[in-house]
Amino acid sequence: MTPTIMAISAAYFALMLGIGLWAARRTRTMSDFFVAGRGVGMVAIALATMSSAMSGFLFIGGPGIQYQAGFGTLLLTMPAAVSFALAWLLLAKRMKLLAMARPLLTVPDAIHARYDSNLARGLAAVAVLLGVLGYLATQTLAMGVVLARIFDLSLVWGVSIGVVIVAIYAVGGGMIAGIYTDVVQGAVMVLAALATFALALEVGGGMGGMVRSIAADSPDWVGPFGLLEPGVAIGWYLVFALGILGQPQVVHKFYMIDEVRKLRWGPLLAAVCAVLASLVWLSVGTAMRALVAEGAEPLAQADEAAPRFMLEYAPALLAGVFFAGVAAASMSTADSFLIIGASALVRDLPLAFGRQPSEATQFRAGRVVTLLLCVAAGAIALASGQLVAVLGIFGWGMFASSLAPALGLGLNWSRATTAGAVASLLVGIIGTLALELNHLFGWLADPLPAQLYRSAAVFLLSTLTFIAVSLATPRRAPAADVARVMAV
Repeated sequence: MTPTIMAISAAYFALMLGIGLWAARRTRTMSDFFVAGRGVGMVAIALATMSSAMSGFLFIGGPGIQYQAGFGTLLLTMPAAVSFALAWLLLAKRMKLLAMARPLLTVPDAIHARYDSNLARGLAAVAVLLGVLGYLATQTLAMGVVLARIFDLSLVWGVSIGVVIVAIYAVGGGMIAGIYTDVVQGAVMVLAALATFALALEVGGGMGGMVRSIAADSPDWVGPFGLLEPGVAIGWYLVFALGILGQPQVVHKFYMIDEVRKLRWGPLLAAVCAVLASLVWLSVGTAMRALVAEGAEPLAQADEAAPRFMLEYAPALLAGVFFAGVAAASMSTADSFLIIGASALVRDLPLAFGRQPSEATQFRAGRVVTLLLCVAAGAIALASGQLVAVLGIFGWGMFASSLAPALGLGLNWSRATTAGAVASLLVGIIGTLALELNHLFGWLADPLPAQLYRSAAVFLLSTLTFIAVSLATPRRAPAADVARVMAV
């Protein structure tokens, strides 16, 4: 690392901490802490939804898994062309109108409003917590990798420093800090991705030249599914295209939009930004694989693809912005997940059991739980031994399988029933957790063929369960205010 890179990174982290301290002064109520006071503009929300969903997963995990498995991994990021627009079109207006009709603060709040079921709310909170831990570990590990490279530290120290910085502004600034750091990160991600894409094409001799170099060394890598089984790659596309309807880090932000009339430009802006940011996934992973095929030293770990490329081939200014931006993006995204996870523990689970904590209690407890979740995420990241992208895939899969049917379909289909929502939530939570843990620890023979993506199978089963049980059980009309929102 050059002094330029280290100086840019230090200045960038200071900026993020400055935003966090500014947000802390504005965070005075439970609404401020959990939903940023509901007064955020559309452009800011569009950038924040993209940044919070991708960040470290995209900039570190993406090139790493692309380097390792080939073009098939693009089916993880290609859905960005439709998924963000889909979330805005199907959920943004309904979530905002629900929040105007009722004092909603969380995604499980919306599920409770739709189905009038504390059981559904409680199961949604459990799904949020499980997915948050996986995704938090993704962001924590990504920022640890980057901080370790910037300041020549061990991964343990990199993760530890990142956790401390996140804890400072997440505990103080809550969702206000998360939103506005996400906005800065979203803009930086798009600009850095475009510059990095151009650089990777120049270093690799163009996309055609890189593909020819790789094909000579590993023909399957450049195939439509890369080194992946077709069922895995196609399953990724399915879950990442439709599963966005259950991602709380995205849909939760729809509560925060200041005016409904601004929503019409959100789908286009969010989708375009996501596609542009995804260019770094395609270009850096491919460039590093081509360079290795041409004789460069292979990577010791796939997640080193982006850090090594930027260190060895990028100008110091671009490398500094890239490293600082990725680490800070992971931190700001971690902030959003921390607040979502904390709200599930201090608000949704007590409400599911019939307890009504006061606003002051939720506010104070939210800060304490945020700190505890921050520490837990760091521990999981260090203990998991998984690639950044793999942890992100688990988190996304949990949200998609458990929440997308009940939320994404439920707010758009009047025939949906409480029994259908509860059944699909159970299938999503138990199925994802059982299959992933069994795959990790090898307790039993894998019940699914290796050619299938586990979360895709659970997502399909959960969705079919939701539809079948809803059609088979008596329909109860939603509350009048919810029905009006669904009719819009």
